[in-house]
Amino acid sequence: MTEEVLKQFALDGFVTSSGPFDNAFIEQLLAVSHERIRVFMEALGDREIGIGSAAGFDEIVQRSPGRWDLPISPADFGVNDCALHWWPLVAATLGADAEHSFSGVVYSDPGAPAQEWHIDSPHESADHLPARAVNVLNALQDVSMVMGPTEIARGSHTLTNHLHNSSLDRDELIYQHATTSPAMLVADTDQPVPQSSVEVMPTGSWVLFDDRVMHRGLANQSDVTRYMAYSSYRKKGYAENTHFEAQRSVFDEAEG
Repeated sequence: MTEEVLKQFALDGFVTSSGPFDNAFIEQLLAVSHERIRVFMEALGDREIGIGSAAGFDEIVQRSPGRWDLPISPADFGVNDCALHWWPLVAATLGADAEHSFSGVVYSDPGAPAQEWHIDSPHESADHLPARAVNVLNALQDVSMVMGPTEIARGSHTLTNHLHNSSLDRDELIYQHATTSPAMLVADTDQPVPQSSVEVMPTGSWVLFDDRVMHRGLANQSDVTRYMAYSSYRKKGYAENTHFEAQRSVFDEAEG
């Protein structure tokens, strides 16, 4: 892992890679994902599910309207974290003893609107500290602009610190409020608004980003479902978790 890539990550809060990728690997992730989606959506049936992790189930969360998140372990995916293309960057950023937090598939239905801007975990100190958690999004198909790739506010991970900036609200940063935007991070200052970064994602490409960087999935304006596998990692001993907060199983309620 080059010093240049690590410096880019520290500055921007994310890095991207266009490959290489193993077609069999992508097909394996897709096959497992499709089967999980079938099983869990059948169990959900016609019951309503709210927005956000606390309103979801252990097995499935609706992150925003038409945008679904299903956790799948590396073992169930049939992969070894340490053998994945992005592991050297994870290890260089979080330490060789970095821990797997969770993984799965997130998919957006045709017509799903854009998410609100948000972060995935809050800062823990008023001083800016190195990343304690990172996420990787891995494209399981060619993701065009109309399919809604992920948009990231470049360098915003240094500005989303609610402990340093008292005008910011922790929960509004995390839980997708309509008023949350990159512009609010620099309100009443002479700092420029963080630049938006969004690119098409060819099959197998991936983006690794700091949990604290402001980002959002864009609208799926196509007529096909958009699939992304994800993997999340944390520094050893870090325990913050705002990703999966459900206290119920979709199967328990289906059986009851």
